[in-house]
Amino acid sequence: MAQNRLMAKPAGRSQYALVVPGQTESLVATPTWARRIGRSADGQAVTLAMVLEDQPATRHEDLISEHLEVLEQMIRLADAVLASTSVEAPERRPVGFSLLLFAGELASVLQEATMGAVSLEPAFRRMCLEAIAAATLNAGGCLAATARLP
Repeated sequence: MAQNRLMAKPAGRSQYALVVPGQTESLVATPTWARRIGRSADGQAVTLAMVLEDQPATRHEDLISEHLEVLEQMIRLADAVLASTSVEAPERRPVGFSLLLFAGELASVLQEATMGAVSLEPAFRRMCLEAIAAATLNAGGCLAATARLP
């Protein structure tokens, strides 16, 4: 996964970035949208829906595409974790929870789209839905032994 990729500067005062954990943190940290505060390097964690709400509609598909690209990378990471670890391996849990959270952000935006708040091309929407389904399946595999934990 790319590390700390910054998105193009949006129109308006707010700047957003999709902060992606580096290779070593990718098993335990979830990618996060961040809103830059003023001119400092500090940022505030926000959701994809919050980013879209603050951006012009012309940028929505690009922003969703950025989120989708990272989700697909996370799905591949989860595939590798599932293939190389046992059902009860502790490293599966954070990967599963991260997938659920990040896919959930995309799902919430697609729900908004069905209500007319965001407009997406049907083929692109289908790609997003397929990624959400794959992420959910992998998250389920990663979290399968969670109920057995003390």
